[in-house]
Amino acid sequence: MERAKKTELFFRNPRVGILPRKQDEIRLWLTIILTATFCLFFVPHFAQAKKSYYYIHVSSFRAKSNAVSVAEDLQKKGYSAVVRGEEVPKLGYWYRIYLGPFSAYKEAKITSDELKKRGLAKYTAIYQKDSPIREDMARAPRIEEKPAPVLPPPPKKEPPVTKKPGAVQPQKATVAEAKKAPPPVSPAPAKEPVKLKPEPRKEQPLWQRRGYGRNLAGGKFSLAWQHTYREVQTEVTDRNNGSVSGNEKYRFDTEMNLDMLRIGFGITDFLGLFADVGACYDDLDDFNLAYGGGGRLNLFEVKNGSMRGFYSALQAEYHKGKLETDYQSVGGNRFSKDADWWEFAGKGEVGLVRDRFALYFGATYFIYREDTDRKQTENTPPTVKYKDDLEEENSFGGYGGLSLHLTPGLLINLEGQFLTQNSIAAMVEYRF
Repeated sequence: MERAKKTELFFRNPRVGILPRKQDEIRLWLTIILTATFCLFFVPHFAQAKKSYYYIHVSSFRAKSNAVSVAEDLQKKGYSAVVRGEEVPKLGYWYRIYLGPFSAYKEAKITSDELKKRGLAKYTAIYQKDSPIREDMARAPRIEEKPAPVLPPPPKKEPPVTKKPGAVQPQKATVAEAKKAPPPVSPAPAKEPVKLKPEPRKEQPLWQRRGYGRNLAGGKFSLAWQHTYREVQTEVTDRNNGSVSGNEKYRFDTEMNLDMLRIGFGITDFLGLFADVGACYDDLDDFNLAYGGGGRLNLFEVKNGSMRGFYSALQAEYHKGKLETDYQSVGGNRFSKDADWWEFAGKGEVGLVRDRFALYFGATYFIYREDTDRKQTENTPPTVKYKDDLEEENSFGGYGGLSLHLTPGLLINLEGQFLTQNSIAAMVEYRF
């Protein structure tokens, strides 16, 4: 027994350490990943992105005066209308009425639905332009309107003059004259007015309506898979089979992998909930159940102006699971550990969101508790067993990440945390 205690004291000597520390290596890789992600997705977007303008096409006219009259009527009702002359393939030159510009497709779609509900337009189409329409009018061809021809007044009708009946011609002469007369010409059928067919609009990526910030839209579901590798810095707070003095609170780092399936639901555009279930493991041989859930509340999002897309949010989550692992001390003794753990994390986040991506960072408050049963599996007898309670060394830390839409419904998310725990997480999510 004395030999085993001496071995364990050597094993728990803070100068010797239990496991080779991976903290510096994880921080280095986390910095490289976040820097590379920022350079690949965020910097090119602002360096090369072109501003787009969205316009709603509501009607077309042959005569410019008619188009101007309808546009002025829409302006009186509070809409920004502009008339533009355009050459329509196979239909000629028309004057089109556009409403706009709008900075985002979502705003144009809302206005388009409003026009139909108010009965101001039966047909609408949304177009994306690289420059304002008012600047393009200078390049559009002009057609001068010809005044309608002035018709002379109808001649006055004179009273009919009665003529005396002439002599009746013989029947043969009448037939001969009838043959010489030109055949009757039937009137040509009137041409139907040409109906203007709407020009086929260019397909634009219809990104799904989202909530505020990174939240789901109200009433929407999402399904996601997330893999997380992390190292939690912990220390002993209590030993059930012995006392723990001040110099025995050595650090025990817990390493684990988490594979979780997440189901999310947007209650409103501001508030969403999610539930997680999956597996916790150190090696692929030992899988154990892990589960939890949480909620996310968006505080605000700037919709217009130079700060458009800036948002702030709060998130809280709780998880619980079991971990089985084997390790070898520096002294050469092998140990097995069974741990029941739970955690709570509260996060405060700020970020910038666009249609296709979101970049964010924030601070986190982290609580981690672990009840362990450790026993020595070599150099026995006797077998040394310990029952320790562990908790996190640091409660406050930081995190940051990037979300990127691959399709209107499919997105990926990369996130890293530090101080409270050193972790890297990758998520693939589909929003219905």
